[in-house]
Amino acid sequence: MSSEFRKRQASVWQRTDTPRAGTVRIVRRGRGPLQVVHEQAIVHETPTLRARALARGLRLVAKPVLVMLPFTDRTLALVRRLDDLSAKRPRSAHVDRTVGRLGGVAVESMTHRYGPASEMTVLYFHGGGFFSGSIETHRRVCERLALTTGGTVISVDYVQLPDGAVADSVHDAITAYEALAAESAHPGKLVVAGDSAGGYLAMKVAELATRRGLPRPAAIIGFSPLLSLDPDRVDKEGIERVSRVNDAYLPMRRLRTVRRRWLPEESAIEGSDSPLDAVDLITSPTFLVAVEDEILRPEVEAVAVQLSARGVDVETHLWRGQVHAFPVVVDVLEESREAVRLAARFARLAVGEEVADEVPIAEQDEVSVEPMTGEIVAEDSLATDPLGPAPRRRWWQFWRRR
Repeated sequence: MSSEFRKRQASVWQRTDTPRAGTVRIVRRGRGPLQVVHEQAIVHETPTLRARALARGLRLVAKPVLVMLPFTDRTLALVRRLDDLSAKRPRSAHVDRTVGRLGGVAVESMTHRYGPASEMTVLYFHGGGFFSGSIETHRRVCERLALTTGGTVISVDYVQLPDGAVADSVHDAITAYEALAAESAHPGKLVVAGDSAGGYLAMKVAELATRRGLPRPAAIIGFSPLLSLDPDRVDKEGIERVSRVNDAYLPMRRLRTVRRRWLPEESAIEGSDSPLDAVDLITSPTFLVAVEDEILRPEVEAVAVQLSARGVDVETHLWRGQVHAFPVVVDVLEESREAVRLAARFARLAVGEEVADEVPIAEQDEVSVEPMTGEIVAEDSLATDPLGPAPRRRWWQFWRRR
């Protein structure tokens, strides 16, 4: 691993009460090394020049547009048309794909063209705030997951706004998972994954699998997962936000507007509205990625802390200088490809198909230890990439077939 992907573990974590009943405080002491709450979080401090340029461009262009754009059905239709343009992008020559249905839900299945090298199946839910994104927009990250895991990746075309609310998206997600578990030859090697809103669905599937008595996922992968449907009022859900939020392109005021469409009065989500409230029902090994200053980071760390406290295997990666759900842009960023590779390795370990490295982290990479403060306060007191390294490309070559 290159020096640009340095790892650091936190040194201090104090628990004063049971995690589920407490409040997680995130405390940053000024500038300097990125501070963490989850004591075993792996920190990637140094972004590449391309990552910094992407983040700056989104701040200057995308974020102002998202702030001003009216959230209407006409806007949603425009977003859908823009998403459809992604269907014209080149597809990987290394991946075979078939379309089909799981429990009546449309899906696209992807495997290495020479056949899967793993018995694992990854059920992937794309992100997009439940109103944008599609199998087409997220095909490249799914293709790379298929190549790096060696397994089969199934991308789910779940219902979105304005055709359905979040409750309908959840219904499609658990329906597809239940059908996959019933027909799979290896139900113990099913992995659920997703980015942003898709990460929400992956966590909901893990929760509902427990509630329904279905086989639990062998692992959960969340790239900047949405873990609360009310992220700007997390104080009511056991988190006190004290780290500064400066998301590259997600405006907080826009989330407040979208939330009214997520949860209309006539719909009811099965189980808990937010996975943050259902952590006790999640027992699958979990891989989480978050960005230092994104809106969703506090919930990610809170879930990581609570799962770890219950003995669940959790691997958390915090990245500096990236954008929300950056692993999706695998054609653009080296960090994206690294995040997908790490997730694939975690999944293979979870299904028992790869032996963990015996070399400690401190012997593999440069590690620095920085003091931090994290506490839980009682409520009453408050896998190697088959394609190899990506070739260097000019900007007009980003979307060429690899």
